[in-house]
Amino acid sequence: MVNGITYNRSLVGFLLGADLIAGFLAFSMGFKVNILNGEAGLLTWFIFSEILWISLFTLSNLYDTRATLSRFEEILRIVPTVYFTLIFIMTGQVMNVYLIPFDFKQILVYGFIFSGFLILGRILIHTIQKLLLKQNIGLRKAVILGVNRRGLDVYEKLQQSYHHGLIVTGFVKAKDDPILSEAHEVPVEILGEEKSINEVIYEGKIDDVIIALDKPSSERIMDTIMSVNGHPVSMKILPDMYEVVTGLARTNQLVGVPLIDVNLNLDTFYSKHLKRIFDILISTISLISIFPFWILIALGIKINSKGPIFYEQERIGMNGKKFFIKKFRTMVSNAEDDTGPIWSGKNDDRITAFGKFLRRFHLDETPQLINIIYGNMATIGPRPERPYFIERLEKKYPFYNRRLKIRPGVSGWAQIKQPYDEKYEDVHQKLKYDFYYIENLSFRLDLKILLGTFWVTIFGHSR
Repeated sequence: MVNGITYNRSLVGFLLGADLIAGFLAFSMGFKVNILNGEAGLLTWFIFSEILWISLFTLSNLYDTRATLSRFEEILRIVPTVYFTLIFIMTGQVMNVYLIPFDFKQILVYGFIFSGFLILGRILIHTIQKLLLKQNIGLRKAVILGVNRRGLDVYEKLQQSYHHGLIVTGFVKAKDDPILSEAHEVPVEILGEEKSINEVIYEGKIDDVIIALDKPSSERIMDTIMSVNGHPVSMKILPDMYEVVTGLARTNQLVGVPLIDVNLNLDTFYSKHLKRIFDILISTISLISIFPFWILIALGIKINSKGPIFYEQERIGMNGKKFFIKKFRTMVSNAEDDTGPIWSGKNDDRITAFGKFLRRFHLDETPQLINIIYGNMATIGPRPERPYFIERLEKKYPFYNRRLKIRPGVSGWAQIKQPYDEKYEDVHQKLKYDFYYIENLSFRLDLKILLGTFWVTIFGHSR
């Protein structure tokens, strides 16, 4: 069977190639030009357009190689992306921001032809992908946790189709599996028991674990997820335990069986590379823009209360790495000397008058732009917490450390949905938002949170 990484890279390469060909044909036919005649201006415009489209398609996750990806959903993303971009470009020309050597009619014809060739190329490639899957090329290796009626039923349904892109290499016997009757014959090898599932995943180079426990409970499912957490595998759970991961996971249909996806592999191209580039650009530009206001803020803090201008506090970042978060001081000095570590409430009497103003518009958080540049934090992500609280939260919520798989953020999905934590129940609600963000991490979601952050900054929260 072809190596999964090689297969995925080859498929992405074919998709890129098809998009480049679509761009070439659309440019030639839409603008009625010969790009290959050596005219420098046309060649420059063509190269610029190809770089633009590939960048936008990458950000829109249009190079997804999943076998279960809906072609219809892909088309619904391609067409709006193309036409909204072209409308944006034409708007810039109308406002004399730049000059394009093509009229609007040519641009719209180009967009129509480009969209058509894009859709045609992808239908062709994904049709070939289905044929390859039928020949067991590009299949992801999976194991089913649960040698029971439910596990056998899932296996049987998977054998009825190849479009799901999975090949079940065997079963893993769960510790609470019932004794099967002779009528229930296990069709493939039992690779091991639940206590050795990590060894099974490592030795078999498993990509997906399908959890099909006989009697799934909240605690039981959470225990299983925790035992596998750390391996770059995707987990699929039969939905009896949906409440366990409410707000955390995506639910998909797999050969007619509804499964909850818990993707433990967070190292995507966007999260590893593009997100960091955007963080550096945004934080650098913001830091230069806001620096003059820091002088006024510093004066306000010194005039309003005694103590330092900045406040540093130890926090836990990605992979449990400790760092010091930077803020403008909004409380009286040594605010926790008498109380120890506690969360700040909305009407906390330790907050200074000027500190309330800074908190109202989240100006106290702006020094964290320095943390972003250092690489301790990201613009968007789960908020970093103090070691004292993390020790207690991990005991109360065993899956809490999943938040430490990515860089913490200055703002996040939980922050625009809910204000400051005041009690443990607030943390429980925010965990749902944080898990949702981690599972759905994308440029689109980050942009939505960024815009939401501006709204909350101006108009505030309502609890």
